[in-house]
Amino acid sequence: MSNDQLRYEAAESPPLPLCLALALIHVLIIFDGILFIPNVLGKSQLIAGDTLRFITFGTLITASIFTFLQSRRPFGIGTGFILFTGSYSAFLICTLDAVKMGGVELVATMTLLTVPIIFLYTFFIRFFRHIITPAIGGVVILLIAVSLVPIGLEIWAGTGKTTPDLTLVKLGIGGVTALLLTVFMLFGNVTFKLWSPVIALAGGYITSALFGQLHFTHTMAAPWFGLPPMVWPGIETNISGLHVPLILAFGMAMLASMIESTGNIMLVQQISQRNFRRVSYDVIQGGLYCDGLSKVACGLLGAPVPSIYCDNLPLIEITGVASRRIGVFGAAILFVLAFLPKAGGFILDMPGPVLGGFLIVIASLLFHAGFGLVRVNKLSNQHGIILGLSLTMGLVAESGTYFGNAVPEALAPLLQNSVAVGGFTAFLLSALAYFMPKKSVQGTLKAELAELPKLHKILTENQRKLDLDSQKLNTLILCCEEVFCHMISSGNGDKQRSLTFRVSKTEQGIFTEAVCGHAIDDVNNFAVPEHFFSARPEEMQQLGMLIFSKFAKEVKQLDISGYSFISFLI
Repeated sequence: MSNDQLRYEAAESPPLPLCLALALIHVLIIFDGILFIPNVLGKSQLIAGDTLRFITFGTLITASIFTFLQSRRPFGIGTGFILFTGSYSAFLICTLDAVKMGGVELVATMTLLTVPIIFLYTFFIRFFRHIITPAIGGVVILLIAVSLVPIGLEIWAGTGKTTPDLTLVKLGIGGVTALLLTVFMLFGNVTFKLWSPVIALAGGYITSALFGQLHFTHTMAAPWFGLPPMVWPGIETNISGLHVPLILAFGMAMLASMIESTGNIMLVQQISQRNFRRVSYDVIQGGLYCDGLSKVACGLLGAPVPSIYCDNLPLIEITGVASRRIGVFGAAILFVLAFLPKAGGFILDMPGPVLGGFLIVIASLLFHAGFGLVRVNKLSNQHGIILGLSLTMGLVAESGTYFGNAVPEALAPLLQNSVAVGGFTAFLLSALAYFMPKKSVQGTLKAELAELPKLHKILTENQRKLDLDSQKLNTLILCCEEVFCHMISSGNGDKQRSLTFRVSKTEQGIFTEAVCGHAIDDVNNFAVPEHFFSARPEEMQQLGMLIFSKFAKEVKQLDISGYSFISFLI
């Protein structure tokens, strides 16, 4: 999939002023979300002021550190793309319940008890490769877009009572912001597209000032520099059966976070590369390990549970800038904001209509990005129905008006959350579809050419079981032989290596997957020699894959945790 609009890929470096400006805009969009749960805790007056300031500081520091790690990917921890971290709204009610039951220290304990869910899923992610696919990730992104629209509209219009004149003013301010962003994004030249978010926000601020809607309440009240009281809340160790419902609530929120983060990492890979070919599950693993560590860090600090954001990712499509330097500078800004309350107050003072109008455009771009992920692989009828049902369930949950009395209050933030319900639905239906009994055969072979007759025998003996006619059998044998030769030609020549072939009959045809425990060359990366009689030996070795490409459909390759997978249809 080609992305010709991308100006700077992740490894490329845009000019410093552009990096700083875009990093600031990324932070502006998500800053309120990063501090969402600390703000709610503050308004609920459930915790002491000193404790609130400490966990707010811890939230910002954690967001800064793990946004940096996501961007740089040291030691394989992180993604190497722009991904910000901050408090996650799905944990809101269970966090409030934990604070009421045992204080902030109980929140820390619940986080640390349930975060292993993230690490277990990440470690065994290769077993979920047929369940959480790019299409499922696309559905999650679409549901995030659905949930973002009412949030943007609420921020735009405000929640208090207003007069008709004030409503028109707010509509105009948000409309100017959204219109400027849309016009420059669609019709601007390269320079205007790069700076369109800055121009749109500047236009929104100027319009707000002209109509008397620009206020600096938080900015004026906050000190310039400050450190919070070092009041570590600690960890609750007295856990009993009374805490089981709370553990289940935190566990469900962890699952929702895990599914959404997987979709976010799939999305950032797709939009941050000019020649996107396939989702890298190794990158997903690195990103989820980083996400899990951020949850551990917040648990140890007593801060609210964080997750990965995608609300700001459409900025990459708007500007064409996916450089990881944006993430690094964004992490630096968050770090500075942790020590400069006045600067943080200035961001919180952004006029609601400006942010709301901006978010509506962001939501529209998330719809585009979600459909792009859904289209990465061809959908079967079964998977199309699964995606449709998942979207429908998410929309029903988002409405919040149906069967409301049947939802337990403690689980309402999850069961009335479109992303959580739609994501769970997609996960469960995909798992059921994958594990449903099928006509299938499997065989494990040594990575030696002498094993080819054994492969031939396995397929021939199961011709009737797979309902294969002679032509399909011969085609299957040919394709499996070429994949076998391709896999054993890569690697270090270890004689202990083995390959496993799994062949099953599906509604699409004969699905085959070959698995080996070593890295192999890209099955799609071969070149045809110009003249066969003068071709080099390494070029002649690629002829088998050329033949394979003529008969196999929907060829995919995945590399996960040192394992390589090639799948195809006949």
